[in-house]
This record gives sequence, C-alpha cells and structure tokens, in this order.
Amino acid sequence: MFVAIHHNITDPKGWEETTSQIGPMVEQGKLPKGLKAISYLPSTDGRRADCLWETDSLDNLKRFLEPLTSKAAKNEYFQINADQAFGLPGQATEHAAAHR
Repeated sequence: MFVAIHHNITDPKGWEETTSQIGPMVEQGKLPKGLKAISYLPSTDGRRADCLWETDSLDNLKRFLEPLTSKAAKNEYFQINADQAFGLPGQATEHAAAHR
C-alpha cells in the first residue's frame, strides 16, 4: 500500500535533525522491513513537508516514524487510493490516464 504523510513542522531545527537521520537510512537501504520511502517534498519555508511511502501496513510506518518525527512535527497519515491515483511507482501511464 502507499501512504502519504503531511508534516506540519513545529520545530524546524528538530525536523532538520530528524531528516538528517532518516535520509541516510533511505539512501543506504537500512529502513525497517516492509518500508520504502518514495518521495520527500519539503516546502521552501520549512514549515511543511509531504512524504510518500510504500509500506506493508500503516501501523508499521507509524511505529518507525512517530518516535523520530513527532517532537518536531504534527503528522497526518492517509492511505492512497491507488485505483484513482496517478504517478505512483510501477503504475502504468495508461492506467492512470483512464482514471482521470
């Protein structure tokens, strides 16, 4: 499943420290089993960020991220409706166009 997270950043310095921990884990393939980071989209003002993850369960993703991020951001998670979404990894362009 794909899960999007909207982060409302309350502590920019803490958030920067958090992302400096998570980034290398993503790059080195050291995330917990069942988690794959797809994209990280920080705002230019440093107050918000959105992430897209592929995960085996929402609970697994929350167990990993909340201890790292909850002191620096308020997180809103939602499962993506893959049948209606477009641009997801592995999704055929024709499939996405047919659902617009």
